[in-house]
Amino acid sequence: MAMKTFDIEPHVAGEVRIGSARSENVVWAGRMSERGNKERIIFDGSENFVALEVGKRGSGKSFGMGSILEAFATHNGSLIGTHTVPRAVLLLDPLDIHWTAIEPLRKDGSEGMRKQYELLSGWKELSPEPLNIQVFMPAGYSWEIDHPGFVPYQLPVSALDASDWAFLLDCDLLTEPRGRLIDEVYRKVTELGWQRGHGPVQPKSQYTIQDFVDCAEHDEDISSFYHRETIRSVVQPLRSFERMPLFDSKGTPLTALLREGTLSILCLGRLPSSIRTVLTTVIVRKLRSDRMYASQIRRRLTISQDTPDKRVELERALAQCAPRTILAIDEAQILLPQRESSSIRKELDAFVLEGRNYGLSLWMATQRPKGAVSSAAASQIDTFIVHRLSVQEDIDAVVGLLQNAVPAKIRHNGRPIELSEMIRQLEAGQAIFSSAVSTAPRLVVGTIRPRVVAHGGEGF
Repeated sequence: MAMKTFDIEPHVAGEVRIGSARSENVVWAGRMSERGNKERIIFDGSENFVALEVGKRGSGKSFGMGSILEAFATHNGSLIGTHTVPRAVLLLDPLDIHWTAIEPLRKDGSEGMRKQYELLSGWKELSPEPLNIQVFMPAGYSWEIDHPGFVPYQLPVSALDASDWAFLLDCDLLTEPRGRLIDEVYRKVTELGWQRGHGPVQPKSQYTIQDFVDCAEHDEDISSFYHRETIRSVVQPLRSFERMPLFDSKGTPLTALLREGTLSILCLGRLPSSIRTVLTTVIVRKLRSDRMYASQIRRRLTISQDTPDKRVELERALAQCAPRTILAIDEAQILLPQRESSSIRKELDAFVLEGRNYGLSLWMATQRPKGAVSSAAASQIDTFIVHRLSVQEDIDAVVGLLQNAVPAKIRHNGRPIELSEMIRQLEAGQAIFSSAVSTAPRLVVGTIRPRVVAHGGEGF
């Protein structure tokens, strides 16, 4: 079925490229849906970027996100993506709809598979192709019906700080006795050390939950200052977390989760909301910290006159760090609490404001653009992909952030319409593309490219 075509002035001719002009990471995002132009829309992800994709339920938002991200996981000779300097992509999926990407499209199979194959067949240049995709399921949350290709993910305990534990135990670090106890135990175990009956216990950064329990139950100061019931109210849930396969002393290394030229999908839909939020917080924090460290190594290798042995040592350390990464968050409104002061908000703001310096990019998709990121982080967004919206407040929020010029005139079926009306009229699979770097003098309207692997959502 043909998509709507909009008559927009000034007219844009030929292929449109957005995002960058370096051509190291070039993906086919879609094709124009404007009168007189059905050429390709290209997203160049060579530079570090912040992209926001918005759209109401059923608009094709998650489909569009998956379509663009899959093109970062191609092999040589692909028509949907070419990469001279491959990047890693990590997609956090709170609805568990993206894991189907490990299945290539085919003619036979379910009705949904056949419909997606037919959609792809409508674009004569395209056909199913193999991609580098891996899917992680949090350890302890797998089902018998799961795809056999799922890889278990474990959360490294020592990556959690005091605020993470307070969030898991649903208490305030400053105002509640349980919170103050958690904070003191954390500092004693990781920084100060603590006193047991037979002598001092040295601090260690790579701690375990059992270290927390031992300190809470046996430290002399804690036993003197905290009521037994307060200690018990902290220790009992800690023991419950310790029994969960998800929490591990070492956890899944970032280098296993993130691989150059690979789309990694982490399923979060089965996790309780508190664990899901903490897991997201830890990954964002750890990724930024790891890339900060890697960037310093790269600077030293580039500038310093080190001995050959020292350079080998530095290169080995660099190989243990995460590669340049695109962190993608689907349905961001689920993972990001509305509270501006929440830990995940602070970590994400730091990621957005500092990540470009460390080789990090962010791609977020959400149904509600207002509040998806803080006002400070919103100023860093350089690419918008806007699918159909119907709430005026959401439309106003998007229009106020668009990165290039609004068209002078828009018509549909010969009738003049405003930009807000065009956003309401977009069909599932259509979107407005707006970027700070673009070969077009204004925003453009296009149809998202079909996926070459299976999509699990309902947008199509």
